Amino acid sequence: MSTKRGSEGGLLDRRSYLKIAGAAILGTAMTGTAAASDHETVTVPEDEREVVEVGDSETLENVTYDVTAPGAGVTIIATGTDWTIRNVAVEGQVEMGNRTILGVADTDGGTSRIENVWLGDGSVYEENGATGLWVDPDHDGHLEIERVNIQEMSDNGFYCSAPGTDWGAGGTVAIRDCYAANCWISQFRLAEGSLENSTASVTDDRQYRRGRGVWAWSPGPVEVRDCHFDMNGHHYSFVAGANDEGSQIDVFDTEWDDEFHGGWRTIGDGTVNFECGNGNDPKNVVPEGCPTSAAEAVGAEDDDSEDDGSEDDEPEDDEPEDGGSSVDDYRDDDTGDVEIDGFQDALSDWEDGTISTSLLIDVFNAWFSG
Repeated sequence: MSTKRGSEGGLLDRRSYLKIAGAAILGTAMTGTAAASDHETVTVPEDEREVVEVGDSETLENVTYDVTAPGAGVTIIATGTDWTIRNVAVEGQVEMGNRTILGVADTDGGTSRIENVWLGDGSVYEENGATGLWVDPDHDGHLEIERVNIQEMSDNGFYCSAPGTDWGAGGTVAIRDCYAANCWISQFRLAEGSLENSTASVTDDRQYRRGRGVWAWSPGPVEVRDCHFDMNGHHYSFVAGANDEGSQIDVFDTEWDDEFHGGWRTIGDGTVNFECGNGNDPKNVVPEGCPTSAAEAVGAEDDDSEDDGSEDDEPEDDEPEDGGSSVDDYRDDDTGDVEIDGFQDALSDWEDGTISTSLLIDVFNAWFSG
């Protein structure tokens, strides 16, 4: 470690200190921008399965798992508490038997989150195939699941009922803004929790793609609100109960399909309570904000977009056009130099998107060399 001395005999004079501080600010800003756009692609080789573990307070984000090779798959296991999985995509159909892609549980009574995930390419078509999202019986906390797209699974899309079994730990699940389609057994399966502003759709008439809309297991209740069940007559929209034990589904402001044996079924002492605002005109719609592709889930779609020739698509020049901002706009009226206040103003304008990165660097260089 070295120490730089200022010209006035102290360790650093005020201007030297400000220059170092300014450089640190600029570097932090640039690092933050790079971090926001960081994205990793993990390519899984043929006939291999990638296994990823997420623990207490850890975050898995901005990753695409490429499983397009024959026999490739991926399993993400999250346990502990306060963990987060977000901006994750699995590109290609997994081919790994009856294993799960997401196997999760909050096992310390807290809250964990899954956000903005794409599993829409599904699994290969087979009877004993993959599960999209599995919540382990050990789940004793709360899971917030938002903007997750799961399609074409052979053993449930969102399989979240195990914590409610006799051997389960009783954790709860809240699912919002999610999409499930063409999964066998069920699209959404819960024991206790809620399903809000989500869509279940079955458009594939093959046996291992026609599952229930929402299947509530004991103990319940499961609240369904502002959802669409576009079952196209292939299966029930609602089933309450399993294995001779009842459950409870409360339905609000939801459009559901009644073509398959009336559209709902109860087992044991199960109940389906149709409250206010329901109807029978469901739409196959992906909720706003839920990814519709692998690229969209990880924020890579914008990077790959084509230039349509419009003015908005033109890249910014290093120097501003006539009439635009320039370094002179940040000079002090008295000294004619760029002072610390001018640099801070430029940094603020850059953060607001008013000026380009190249102009910010020019302002910094003018101030630093002054």
